[in-house]
Amino acid sequence: MDTLSEMLALGDIMARVKALRVPADALTWHRFSGSLLLVLLVLLFLSGAFMAFYYSPAPGAAYDSVDYALYSVPFGDVIKGVHHYGWNIFLIVLGLHLVRAFIVAAYKSPRQLIWVSGVLTLLLIPALIITGDLLPWDQNGFWTTQVRISIIASVPLVGDFMVRLIQGGPLTGIVALTRFYVLHILFLPALLIILIVIHFHFLKTRGLSEPLFKKGSQSKTISFFPQLINRWLLLFLAVTLVLGVLSWYWPAPLGDPADPTDSTFVPRPEWWVLSLNQLVTIFKGSLTVIGSVIIPGGLVVLLLALPFLDTSPDRHPARRKKVVLTAIVVAIILLGLSVMGYNEHFNGNVS
Repeated sequence: MDTLSEMLALGDIMARVKALRVPADALTWHRFSGSLLLVLLVLLFLSGAFMAFYYSPAPGAAYDSVDYALYSVPFGDVIKGVHHYGWNIFLIVLGLHLVRAFIVAAYKSPRQLIWVSGVLTLLLIPALIITGDLLPWDQNGFWTTQVRISIIASVPLVGDFMVRLIQGGPLTGIVALTRFYVLHILFLPALLIILIVIHFHFLKTRGLSEPLFKKGSQSKTISFFPQLINRWLLLFLAVTLVLGVLSWYWPAPLGDPADPTDSTFVPRPEWWVLSLNQLVTIFKGSLTVIGSVIIPGGLVVLLLALPFLDTSPDRHPARRKKVVLTAIVVAIILLGLSVMGYNEHFNGNVS
């Protein structure tokens, strides 16, 4: 009698998976961030799919549907918390992942496109967060969206068009909420998956970057299945447990229902956008475009172009002083802007 594998014609695929070998270095601590990112991504997709079952993308019902999922559905608050804390941790780990790649110069030939696809992934996460913030239709999410729409509107030439495209009209209402919802659960996740597939494709064809300090032979390999898969499953269980406990004791916040007429409400920006908010605060009026477009856009271009600007064969940070020093200066400036933004928005200095 044919086995299930034979009936589904999975024999060749399973044989290839079992024969697949990966560098033993893939299990070391400095490769940990990549596996953790994949775990968090799966948890974000699963928790988001659960919440979509109960969500209604209409201003009059959105808040009530989120409130119902949080407080009436069994473990709804835990699943919402996993989603909430998951993206925060995902953004942090992805940033650290790129920092580690920068330090060891993993972006250098022949791995330039691995770096580029990683940076594009990092840039896509804020779009997912921004579209998700409006969905609960609470005060902070609604008015934070108004701030972001005003920043988008300041972009020369295309700003007004972009606002009309995502908002669907002069006001943030049912059309905007529906478009944000579709972007958040369909188009942006699909684009994220495509970028990750591209990233893994280049990793497979270009290989992992070698450690800066080689210790013995680096040619050892391990089996993808079951060794690497088993480690990943253990990490998945551990992270799920940690996020579940965190969400149980500290549920994700849900503010008051959105009131579009309450223009006195001052939203508090998330930690990851404090530096950008402060730039917009510094450059006011006709200079807003400097803080909202020119400086952030310049940093994005530098990140994407880094593999093509730093073409020397040296990978050790001590022999890349100009590049490393520039990165340190930029990081200090961004940290300073974030501290200024935190003091302004969280220490009672908002006028």
